[in-house]
Amino acid sequence: MEQSNALLSESCIDSKRFSLDNSFTMLTRLSLIFLIVLASLACVDVVARTVFSYSFAGTYELNELLVSVVVAGLIASSFFESRNIKVELLSRFGPVGSGLMGLFERALCLLALAVISWSFISKALQTHRYGETTSVLGLQTYPVWSLAGLVALVLALFVIAGMARPVRDCLRALSEEKLLAPVVIVGAVLAVGAVYFTLAGSSDASAVFLVVGGFLLAYALILLQIPVGVALLVVGGLGIGGYLGWPQALAITGNVVVGTATSLDLIAIPLFLLMGNFATASGMSGQIYRAASSALGSRKGGLAIASIVGCGGFGAICGSSIATTATFGKVAFSEMVDRRYASALAAGTIAAGGTLGALIPPSVVLIIYAIIAEVSIQESFQAALIPGLLALVLYCLAIVVTIRLKPELAPQTQAFDRRTAVRDLINAWRPVILFGLVVGGLYGGIFTTQEAGSVGAALALLFFVFSGNFSFNAFWDSLRDTALNSAAIYAIYIGASVFAALMSFAGAADLILEYVKPEETSHIVILAVLVLIYLAIGTIFDTVAAVLVTAPVVLPLIAGMGYDLVWWGVVTLSLVEVGMITPPLGLNVFVMKSVVGNRAQMMEIFRGVTPFLVADAVRIVLLVSFPAIALWLPGVI
Repeated sequence: MEQSNALLSESCIDSKRFSLDNSFTMLTRLSLIFLIVLASLACVDVVARTVFSYSFAGTYELNELLVSVVVAGLIASSFFESRNIKVELLSRFGPVGSGLMGLFERALCLLALAVISWSFISKALQTHRYGETTSVLGLQTYPVWSLAGLVALVLALFVIAGMARPVRDCLRALSEEKLLAPVVIVGAVLAVGAVYFTLAGSSDASAVFLVVGGFLLAYALILLQIPVGVALLVVGGLGIGGYLGWPQALAITGNVVVGTATSLDLIAIPLFLLMGNFATASGMSGQIYRAASSALGSRKGGLAIASIVGCGGFGAICGSSIATTATFGKVAFSEMVDRRYASALAAGTIAAGGTLGALIPPSVVLIIYAIIAEVSIQESFQAALIPGLLALVLYCLAIVVTIRLKPELAPQTQAFDRRTAVRDLINAWRPVILFGLVVGGLYGGIFTTQEAGSVGAALALLFFVFSGNFSFNAFWDSLRDTALNSAAIYAIYIGASVFAALMSFAGAADLILEYVKPEETSHIVILAVLVLIYLAIGTIFDTVAAVLVTAPVVLPLIAGMGYDLVWWGVVTLSLVEVGMITPPLGLNVFVMKSVVGNRAQMMEIFRGVTPFLVADAVRIVLLVSFPAIALWLPGVI
């Protein structure tokens, strides 16, 4: 009887969870459908402006206002499914997110989500109180902000309800685990946090204490697998609350959330992610790979070179190194192994080629860096193009040299089939048009970054609908993946911005310049140390996290040495992407391993990426030694 009651209880909980999942998913889907509608309106405005020389009045401010509803609908997704960006370093030594540590993580996540949701509600109340209107159209803003606040509140309540089962699982694990270590860890973190908050508000608190203590506390939480954005938000808010007071901390956090929710530059991120997901679902990755392999597959090692070219082409559409690696791992690995390529070379080629996804514009990470560094996104894209193509060429040379030294890694050449090559090249017209329109429009100054994302997402959706691969399940899966990844990026951006505000109040920039003394220390030495640090960080952190966590410290130093921040953005992106294939913790290698399973061992994949690491070392030296490689094209345009 007791067992029957337990099973019945489990069944009821599962049924409620299923209903909760469906309701939450429907709300986030509506947010992304709203985003598609906004993208379509942006496309109409672009066509009207370009073809008919007519622009709709107030379009920019209206988009900026309506985007807040989309962001409010997205931001809870990663909390609901526990998909926030984490550093998985300690998880390889055993479970970390269960028992007391799991409860601690979920408590901090709920705290962060509560602060973010309150920021939307507070903004809605302010706009109603002060009768805020738009500048051009004179529209009342409080109805839109009230909708955004309502969406944020409802989804936050869904997250709270959805945590019932994970919390119950943690409580079960709590009764079975040895509590000494978790209690000591959580107690130590809480004690250090209390001391940091108390001393931050005292008149004796020094800049060194605020900066160094803040970083150490944030990194301790991150290493304990607290999501990066949550850790930065909690520590940043804690420090500001102690330093200036809780009302000021809430006000600053609210301004960050509102600024994030209305940023048309940041809304380009879910738009480009949506474009990449629709492109993947429509089969563009296969079209790109078949075209490249037909053209190059007859050469010795041609299929490996085709994989690099395919990764570069698809990465330019997708904008994500992990997504590029995962997609081409499924598309290209089996094909290469079936044609008797060594599994180490096949897996290493795709893992390294995946890094091109973030290097060749449009790049999601480069958008984030440009916003933080306050430099032009278009100029950053222009600066990244030649270094991205240089990486592609050096990777191809690495394959040629490797196969010349070890011919047994690749099969003998096959006859070239001109008819098949021409057919496959013609069949790849969709990704060519998509990439050409988006990048050409950006470089040609036809539309902004947000408009480029809108055009790309709308066109990719159109290609998807008429591709023959369309199904509503695939469409909803694309929306879901976009929501989860966008929410994770927004969460970490908000946390990093609050943490950066703490560093600004603490005087981190002046402190770093005072200790490093760039006028006395060789700039080459400083750059060399930064290169090594970024390579190490890239092996542990996700690319977005690596850029956001280090920006408050590194950017003032680079600016203090008089270097161009656009150039440094390209260097930074290159370094963290190299870190993603660097042993022993390269993230792309682990993604590749998860795709290929037992068909390739971890050591084989690391051995396979070695030639590409040599190529990367050459590229980094060239980029640091000759900044013109990145800055020449923006200067010409």
